[in-house]
Amino acid sequence: MPEKRHKISAPYLVELDGGPPISVDPSKLSDEGVQLEHINELEYLLHYRGKTVTVVIEEQDSRNLKLTAGNTVFRALISNQRDQLLADWGMKNGTAADEREIFSPMPGLVLKVLVEEGQSIVAGDPLLVLEAMKMENEIKASVNAVVKSVLVTEGDAVQKNQLLIEFQLESA
Repeated sequence: MPEKRHKISAPYLVELDGGPPISVDPSKLSDEGVQLEHINELEYLLHYRGKTVTVVIEEQDSRNLKLTAGNTVFRALISNQRDQLLADWGMKNGTAADEREIFSPMPGLVLKVLVEEGQSIVAGDPLLVLEAMKMENEIKASVNAVVKSVLVTEGDAVQKNQLLIEFQLESA
């Protein structure tokens, strides 16, 4: 079975077995005395407070992990920056049904439109760049689709929850 790896933006939240979210930022792990060392395939060594434990990390999907340490199995739900921002803005985490439209997550200015009507896109493709609070935010596709319509142009000021792009989902 080929190894699947997804880069998860830091900081992210990890919920173990439905417990309270734990904020994790890999860039700060060594400062806190924690280190995760890759051994092979799915095995890692977790170094924490002077102890070392072998952990097997298996990806269930892009947000769910199964962690096994000895005879103990944990389920971890990962929330990356996108998931956290959507939750902060009162928006759902996208499912295919929710992703037929892209709405502005905040008021801002459209700096660049990177797609056009009729264009096929895949999950992860950049769609547009939105400037808000002096920061450039790249809005990316989360599903494979065809761009049905682009409702904004470069230079447009947009409001929170304004419809920006509509998609036609590709059939499986």
